[in-house]
Amino acid sequence: MAVPWKLTNEAGDPSHSVLILLVVAATGNTLLSGGQWLRRESGLGLKLGRIDLAVASLLATFTLLGNHLAALAIRDMSPSMMTLLLRADLFFTAIVAWVLLRERPDGRFWVGALVAMGGLAVLQGVVGGGVSNVSLIATGTAIASAACFSGLAVTTRAFVHRIDVVGVNSIRLWIAVGLWFVFNPVPDFAAIPRDQIVFAALAAIVGPFLGRLTLMLSSRYIEARLSSLAMLSAPVLTLVPAYVFLSDWPLDHQLIGGAIMLAGIAIPLWPTRSTSV
Repeated sequence: MAVPWKLTNEAGDPSHSVLILLVVAATGNTLLSGGQWLRRESGLGLKLGRIDLAVASLLATFTLLGNHLAALAIRDMSPSMMTLLLRADLFFTAIVAWVLLRERPDGRFWVGALVAMGGLAVLQGVVGGGVSNVSLIATGTAIASAACFSGLAVTTRAFVHRIDVVGVNSIRLWIAVGLWFVFNPVPDFAAIPRDQIVFAALAAIVGPFLGRLTLMLSSRYIEARLSSLAMLSAPVLTLVPAYVFLSDWPLDHQLIGGAIMLAGIAIPLWPTRSTSV
């Protein structure tokens, strides 16, 4: 999502980018919900109760704030730095889930997280002076965005077994669209640059639509901090497609950083040998 999101906010007003992002993602998720409804053999479709609406509202708030802060921050930094700072949500998620959900991280998690974050810094080329080129305001804004996204992970994990995930994801996106108009004037849609619309739509599909939906579904089976840790593999997974489709062969520091990241992610996931009595 980082590259099209960068291009989107270079093409036009960041607030318009957020609106397009949310509308496209909400539309895609609604179509998926409709498909689910058509495939159900009985009942009247999605059964959404108060808990679904409450969770969707909370997720919508985190969504709007997180994406708006990210849109503001990325104007003054590279996609690489933005990716690194947004991954601070890993630590926010681990700490908040520990306090609220009693999902206590063990030592292997903290070691793995620090190793993976170090590998991410190497992969993104941040090591060696990249941080000095980013303003403190932009850095703080990106970290605040990461905190909002960690709220998504913890809230989803807390209620995932009591909600319809696809339905809630659809509602939270439409609520976020409505909240956008509360804080922003109605834009002149005809004046929005075409490039901004295209890139924002692409970012929406791979980000708050499919990316967030699959992450929410994973919360049914693994703890919140492990979902966030697994997300660190995204920069590594972009190396091969970038070469296949763009003939962009990864640099040495990207290969080294990717290897370090994968090692860090594997540390808390590697099975331990249990002893039986």
